[in-house]
Amino acid sequence: MISKCGERRIWHWAHRGERHCDHWWEPETEWHRAWKDKFPAEWQEIVHRADNGEKHIADVKTAQGTVIEFQHSYLRPEERRSREAFYKPMIWIVDGLRRKRDKQSFDKTHCHIVRLAPLTLRMPTKHCSLLREWIDCPVPVFFDFGLTQEDLASFGTPILWRLSPKSADDIAFVSPVPLEKFIDAVRKDGPIQGISRAIPRSRPVPPTSGFVRYLARKDQRRARF
Repeated sequence: MISKCGERRIWHWAHRGERHCDHWWEPETEWHRAWKDKFPAEWQEIVHRADNGEKHIADVKTAQGTVIEFQHSYLRPEERRSREAFYKPMIWIVDGLRRKRDKQSFDKTHCHIVRLAPLTLRMPTKHCSLLREWIDCPVPVFFDFGLTQEDLASFGTPILWRLSPKSADDIAFVSPVPLEKFIDAVRKDGPIQGISRAIPRSRPVPPTSGFVRYLARKDQRRARF
């Protein structure tokens, strides 16, 4: 018991409490809430206890036990690794619009098609801070750049960009994944499938923004015949 002898409340005895604070917690944004509401309420804000008594609250934990963490603010590498070791298995959803330069640098990064099914692009990380910050992550990472007209023109649907855990330090492998298919796969515990396209493998594609415009033009030409 602990004596409580303050000036505002009557003196009393209180039980010694456990550690209730989650030092992994960050202020919740509208972006956080919108993402959590894509999943059942019973999957949201799931409490876990560490061996030392600390409480950690997963943003979403599916019925099959996969934790999904929605990350808006900058995350120190050591904290990220701690969460990955604690929550197994897990997925990161990263807000790609927190810094304006992240979307711009991602779009301007030159890329090459390395696979068609699913469509996979090879991108150097040298000029993209967002990719460098997450490149060594051993679990799936999905960048959310919001709804863009280029995505709609090229893919016909909102997408996420998946960063492959097999990426190297200076080269990232990314794939577009339809948002609705991602949510459906998580809900049903199925495979998260990307987009497959029939594009000549030999053709290198300059920046990601140019790449999606190229796909849009190709679809328009196909629609004429």
